[in-house]
Amino acid sequence: MSHIPHRKFSILEAGSPRYVLSRKKAISKPIYMGVAVSQESDGQVEWACSSYDGTEFEAHEDTFIIDPSSSGADWLEQLNNIIIQTVRDFAITHNYRIQGVCIGCDDKTAKIVAANPSLKSPIRSMCTRFWFDLDAVPCTYTLRGLSLTEEAASAARKVYDWFTPQFPGSIPRIAVDPETNEVLVDMDGHCHMVGLEHFENTTDKPTWDKLLQLADQCKQRKLKIIFFNSTPQGGGVALMRHATIRLMRLLGVDCRWFVAKPNPDVFVITKRKFHNVFQGVTQDEQYRLAQDDKDLWVEWCENNFANYWGQGKGVVDTADVIIMDDPQVSAIIPHIRKLNPAARIIYRSHIEIRADLASVPGSMQHDLWDFLWSGFISKTDLFISHPVAGFIPPRVPLAKVALMPAATDELDGLNKKMSHSDIEYYRRVFNRCAEDQGSPGISSDRPYVIQIARFDPAKGIPDVIEAYRAFREQLAARGMEEDSQPQLVLCGHGSIDDPDGTVVYDQTIQLLNQPEYRPYAQDICVARLPASDQLLCSILRGSFCALQLSHREGFEVKVTESLAKYKPVIAYRSGGIPLQIEDGKTGILVERGNTKGVADALTRMYTDSAYYQDFINELRTKEQDSKRQQYFTPFQSVNWLYLATQLAYKGNGEAVAENQPTEDVDGTYMGNGEVRQWNAKYVREYWQNSA
Repeated sequence: MSHIPHRKFSILEAGSPRYVLSRKKAISKPIYMGVAVSQESDGQVEWACSSYDGTEFEAHEDTFIIDPSSSGADWLEQLNNIIIQTVRDFAITHNYRIQGVCIGCDDKTAKIVAANPSLKSPIRSMCTRFWFDLDAVPCTYTLRGLSLTEEAASAARKVYDWFTPQFPGSIPRIAVDPETNEVLVDMDGHCHMVGLEHFENTTDKPTWDKLLQLADQCKQRKLKIIFFNSTPQGGGVALMRHATIRLMRLLGVDCRWFVAKPNPDVFVITKRKFHNVFQGVTQDEQYRLAQDDKDLWVEWCENNFANYWGQGKGVVDTADVIIMDDPQVSAIIPHIRKLNPAARIIYRSHIEIRADLASVPGSMQHDLWDFLWSGFISKTDLFISHPVAGFIPPRVPLAKVALMPAATDELDGLNKKMSHSDIEYYRRVFNRCAEDQGSPGISSDRPYVIQIARFDPAKGIPDVIEAYRAFREQLAARGMEEDSQPQLVLCGHGSIDDPDGTVVYDQTIQLLNQPEYRPYAQDICVARLPASDQLLCSILRGSFCALQLSHREGFEVKVTESLAKYKPVIAYRSGGIPLQIEDGKTGILVERGNTKGVADALTRMYTDSAYYQDFINELRTKEQDSKRQQYFTPFQSVNWLYLATQLAYKGNGEAVAENQPTEDVDGTYMGNGEVRQWNAKYVREYWQNSA
């Protein structure tokens, strides 16, 4: 390896001119760090760290003297404290923002860490400290060099290569195996943000014990679990899968996730003619599924199966349990059945399927569901739905139905705790994004109301703007000065399989130019944000309260995330949202379309501090924390592992039988439009009762 030139670290004094400059309101410069630590020898440890901004290196090296009276755990923690503090001081005094850290290790250590994901090693401990203390994504990599300083510089360059070009607060580029299209979560294990102990500390003991028990069963039976969906990034499904695979890896469970090769023409079909039609947000006949659409979609699914997942690929042919997330790639189900008859297949429905419309012969929803069910989804063993009766479409045998809400992760960038300085940093980053899109930013001295959602026709964005207009009118009528009135923030990520984002964003900007909204436009921040979880987390944490005025919704994780940050939510009674909010306790539920009701709720919350504080106090109770457990990754993982251990043939001593479809029924809607009686249970009811 060639020698890498570098400058020495300089930690500035608090009164120095550059320190003062760094405290001004400029956005901190992103940098990347490398750390290298020697093996302990003669009572001391050599260590070095290096920063890299894409142009030059700055380095620091030091020696840590071990106190002979300290235990191994104690002096390792002391060493970590010194390294973390040195890096923090360097970043603060130079107005740097550390985006990622690569901790170099030798071959032996790298193999031990890779083979033992749950190992509480010094490397992993340092990684998680960087994640939680400095909001820097930590990675490990095997490095060699002529010196520790050179190893640290190589580590800094490695993490720079992984991240760039990226956006502040982003995770490294999503890695996908070109041979199988497997999503290599956390850079195939190089990123180590959390350990099992962090999940355990955020989970109640009965749930955690059940998780470990089921994980052990999966490992003893050598079960292989795989997920399929259309995209590795953007939207709630991808977020859940990243978190699920991360935890499964720490548990040692063989669980993998595969995505399709993107095709924009197919995504137009799956978003506008599958997703939007099922939700009933369009009745335009141009979105009725045509034969050409069917042929293109089926061909795309079959090509993905043949090229990436079929015979001899080591994917479908070796799997025991396969979960299909939504209908995007469901045309591969018959091919799975043919290649691996022993595999048990679960269809996981995440979106709201308007069962009432799908029950009307000749409707777009009816014909679409008939096509997907008859040819593909009927061949699965289990249908998992959000816990709303009206989401179960016709012909799904109720004996095959189980219920499961969507989940989010307490420890990832969307939900982890953040310091005031982190929140302020991301506010500036948000304002830079907003400015680039011609939108006003978030003021540092005014509160704001927020709705985080994709720019989607079902998310009720026009209702949010109208409710905000009425809210502002009510505050003005009370004589409140404009500078004391809250702003409105509308923002969200995009997704590669969603072609509606740009259309709805443009419609939102046009709406703000209408005469009735123009007086408030400079207080409405509208931004499509890049893939930065911490950016969304911090903007939500800085808000006064959250809105979720979706007209159609499955189970909105943004509601869960808001409540977990102790932000009361004002929302429509749509889809699964009423299951998430206790009306009058953790938020306020309003009938869909009642924008005046939303404005009234906002006004009371904003003008009655005692009333508002009651919501905050309730959200902080242990009872509410306990109720939210079911919406987080460990609880969700218990659900999946329970289903896998119950359904899989391997290790059950049962003969493999052909999949015998249960007799079709008319779904949850009767001919007169009433919801029929049903006895579908939450997955949790089965394993909690067995426990």
